[in-house]
Amino acid sequence: MDLQKRYEELKKQNFPDGERIKFIADLGASEEIEYHYQLICTDRDEGTNLNLSGSFYKHDKEGLEYLFEVLDNEKDESIKVFTVYLMAEILSKLRHRDFYVEFCNKLIPVMNALIETKDDLLRQKIIITLGWIGFSDEIDILTKQILENKDSLCRAWAASSLMQMSFHGVKKEFLCEKSKFCLALAIADEDDLYACGIMIESAQILFGKKWISSSAVEDVDAEKIEKARKSAVRFLNK
Repeated sequence: MDLQKRYEELKKQNFPDGERIKFIADLGASEEIEYHYQLICTDRDEGTNLNLSGSFYKHDKEGLEYLFEVLDNEKDESIKVFTVYLMAEILSKLRHRDFYVEFCNKLIPVMNALIETKDDLLRQKIIITLGWIGFSDEIDILTKQILENKDSLCRAWAASSLMQMSFHGVKKEFLCEKSKFCLALAIADEDDLYACGIMIESAQILFGKKWISSSAVEDVDAEKIEKARKSAVRFLNK
């Protein structure tokens, strides 16, 4: 049975987990790159959360080249951001491939242009992708978002993305040096407690400290966040 027929059958059965997982694996192993992308878009539009994008990285270089074509021909800003997010997610799984740096260098200017969007939700997605595949040149873009963005989640994810960079090839010492002043200022001034917690948690991972627990951040525990804020600001201002 071909993939399209299987998809229709699965849809009638409301996508049972076992069959859905096998279908996703087979999608990635197939040469049906365009159809796979169309299904991912359908999944997004219908809000079904089937994780059909999970195997797109198996299309390897050919899959990314197809997505670059989509970007080149797409005018809709939200679809462009959605596609960039998918590409960054795929590239983060293909760091070992010889085309990784070349494709990142091609994609990052698109990301840097899209970060100027007026839509906060779209900007949040772009900020997250910079943490996945950004290089040291993108540190200044993220610190600017932390200090100047009017959306609290954009500020929070920008701090988180700085921390993510340390896991993805940007030297931690350089990141700390470039971001210390910015994080001190942002943590001291942040009036959204959840965003403040995310910033503190990101800073403590970067600087190897233990000021706050993840559960205190998730619970937006005001007392613990304020206590951690004082400790973090004191350390970062040294």
